Amino acid sequence: MKIPPEKALYPIVEHWMKRHLLCFKVMSNKGSAHSRPDVIGIRDPGGNLSGEVQTIAVEVKKEGPPFATMSGQTLGYNVYANRIYLAQSRERPFTIDQMDIASHLGIGLIQIRGRKCHEILSSPFYTPITRLNLHLLETLGLGRCQFCNSFFELGKPGDVWSNIVGKEAKYEDVYEAVPQALREGKGLVLWNYEVAERKRKLGLTTLQKGFSNERRYICPQCVGGILPIAPNRIRSWLRDFSPKRGD
Repeated sequence: MKIPPEKALYPIVEHWMKRHLLCFKVMSNKGSAHSRPDVIGIRDPGGNLSGEVQTIAVEVKKEGPPFATMSGQTLGYNVYANRIYLAQSRERPFTIDQMDIASHLGIGLIQIRGRKCHEILSSPFYTPITRLNLHLLETLGLGRCQFCNSFFELGKPGDVWSNIVGKEAKYEDVYEAVPQALREGKGLVLWNYEVAERKRKLGLTTLQKGFSNERRYICPQCVGGILPIAPNRIRSWLRDFSPKRGD
């Protein structure tokens, strides 16, 4: 029986992650300059009191390459994801040696047979590097709200996300952005220049002075539910603390 190309296996794994792992978002071949997991899924494990999400990365392989090599590649995804799996298309069960290698390294195993996936070994839980995990989630179109700590859809990627209003972290610009976000039912992204300048002085960024890549998100629910509180006070505060022209 001819084994299909690896990319032909991605939809099978995506379907399994949605149904079995209850992932609300699944995408293929997304990542950063460091690496791109074949399939990534995001799910909500936090219950009713938390906006926590889990990131699940899956390396998809056909039968044939050295098993330890594939396993080592899969292990590297724990810098991005909370759970990591090696999914392999194979008719025969995993051998005892292969199971021992996967258990020793700390990766989950999925066997793909035909059009179905079978979880053979569960993945342990990892705490990934925060900045890499958040960047990966952003490439999937998800941002973390600074108020409720939940993740929400940013919209279609591009120069400006379609589900948020983006303004610089200056009082007069934010003063304009909040009403716009309220009118359009969108979230906000604020660009922080103070933090960017601090990092620039320490050589942690190559951006020139006056530029910032420090972005912080506020979800549409918090824009609509929190920011309108005491609007007159907020407007007065913004006016009092807005920098005057010529300052």
